[in-house]
Amino acid sequence: MVTLAGALVSTLLLAGCDLPRDAVLTEKFKQSRNDIEHLRRMAEEDDVRGRIHTNYADPKLPEARLAEYRRLMHSSGIIRLYANGRQQPLELLVDGNGFLAQGDYKGYLYNPSESAHSAASLDVSCFEIAEAKKEERSCSAVRSLGDRWWLIRSEYR
Repeated sequence: MVTLAGALVSTLLLAGCDLPRDAVLTEKFKQSRNDIEHLRRMAEEDDVRGRIHTNYADPKLPEARLAEYRRLMHSSGIIRLYANGRQQPLELLVDGNGFLAQGDYKGYLYNPSESAHSAASLDVSCFEIAEAKKEERSCSAVRSLGDRWWLIRSEYR
């Protein structure tokens, strides 16, 4: 009985760690496209360099402007924005498991250069995706959404 209960708890914990499927994120992107584009334009206008979370921000922005970022992020399901300045990729994290140095994450990427190779699916580990960029302890892969927007999956071991 104890073994069965342990297996059930483990299964429930693992099921809770799954990242959203590509189809779910794609639909969420379509529904929130206006807010997501507004975030992109704001990050470009402000030349954002760093991260914006619900309760933390690297860039020094006026409180009203930061509140607008957070309002748009909340309405579009984004938990973290990460940018490296104008004309650089913009990453919008939607869901993740683990910690900064170990875990897996999915979200959206705006890449002005649009030079990445699109994977057919990001529903499996990017260590298993042929088109993924792989390092020893990390990997990332993208799937095109069109117009320089991508789904992104990143993993760190």
